[in-house]
Amino acid sequence: MKQLLFTFKRFSIFLAVIFFLGAVLFPIRAKADRTVVIVIDPGHGGKNLGAQYEGLTEKEMTLITAKAMKEELEKYEGVAVYLTHEGDENMSIKDRALFAKERDADFLFCLHYNMSEQHTLFGSEVWVPAQGEYYAKGFSFAQIQMKEFTDIGLYSRGIKTRLNNRDENYYGILRYCTQESIPCALIEHCHLDHPKDKPFYQQGEEQLKEFGWMDATAAAKYFGLKSYELDVDYSGFPVPETKVPADIVRPDKTEPDLCRIEVTKIDEETGQATVRMEALDKDSYILYYNYSLDGGNTFSMLEEWPRPDAWNQSAREHTFTISLPFDQPVTLVAGACNGYDVWAQSSPVSIEPVPDPARLREEERLAQEKALREAQKQYQEITYEDPAGQEESDGRSNWIFPALLGVIFLCMIFVSFFMARAIASLLKGNKKR
Repeated sequence: MKQLLFTFKRFSIFLAVIFFLGAVLFPIRAKADRTVVIVIDPGHGGKNLGAQYEGLTEKEMTLITAKAMKEELEKYEGVAVYLTHEGDENMSIKDRALFAKERDADFLFCLHYNMSEQHTLFGSEVWVPAQGEYYAKGFSFAQIQMKEFTDIGLYSRGIKTRLNNRDENYYGILRYCTQESIPCALIEHCHLDHPKDKPFYQQGEEQLKEFGWMDATAAAKYFGLKSYELDVDYSGFPVPETKVPADIVRPDKTEPDLCRIEVTKIDEETGQATVRMEALDKDSYILYYNYSLDGGNTFSMLEEWPRPDAWNQSAREHTFTISLPFDQPVTLVAGACNGYDVWAQSSPVSIEPVPDPARLREEERLAQEKALREAQKQYQEITYEDPAGQEESDGRSNWIFPALLGVIFLCMIFVSFFMARAIASLLKGNKKR
């Protein structure tokens, strides 16, 4: 009887463990098997054209990309995909968020293309909500998305938050989605108005679809989806963990902590100067740099600051070359920009004029030619000891020579006269004989 009771107790404990594990694991399995609902929002539409540049209109581009993203995501198992609008509709931002709420969306992805006011910025960026779990989910997804961008060569402008003057999310789609408890992210694929980004979209509709396929891949990795059709399985993909912030994640509005330059070498033949630059931002990272040769009045185009390890880990220093104008003094200034487009400027460095080697060679050639002409002139000239006496002698020679000719002519006349008389006398004597 005791043995039977002992066996029953062991069996009861075993059943309790089974029921406990079932209670714990079944919801996880059910969650894993639950259909993932994704809503894709093509930015703009209708009268809201979005960015326009060189014949391109953002609302048309986002719709092409969104449809390609939907088509690609539907190749995965256990996912339902919706577009907030499938045509050229002027849909309010609040209605887009409500659309996602009505479908109990697990995530809304808002797709955009970018343009800057001065046409100077380039690269991709992802905007996420600034509060709580919505920040954590958005940032985790955005890291996957940013890896997709940088893998094809796009420059990362980062993953960022932006607030209005009421400490709310600046972008309406992020603000309304979080109000409706929908995780979300706003994806800016690239800039339409910068030559560095043009190779990624300017070849036409196919490249816009490639962006959509890329977005779908990032979403599939985030949700751990798999596709028999595509022969991919992201169920074990390591989604980056993001800690839920206790407070609002505010944008970094302070300028970089360090911006310093040093001219390390000047090639006087080419006018190329080598510049070593240090830049640091403890709150974010360095995004761009540029330089000025006139003390900060005008600056060069923006250049990428190197990031050897990750999109949000910038190098401490960078070495680059600049072309100095010949025969002009230069006041060199450099600028460094952080991830939120806040600039810091270095102290000025004065550079003495670099002589133009072409001008120096021409001056040397002219000097050599002048020296040669002087030497030739010295060899050809006749040197006189007394130039004044020579002039006096030349003056006398002007009347002596004609006088001498006159005397010779008179002598010839007298000789001729006497010879004529002698001849006449001889002829007269012969007649007498």
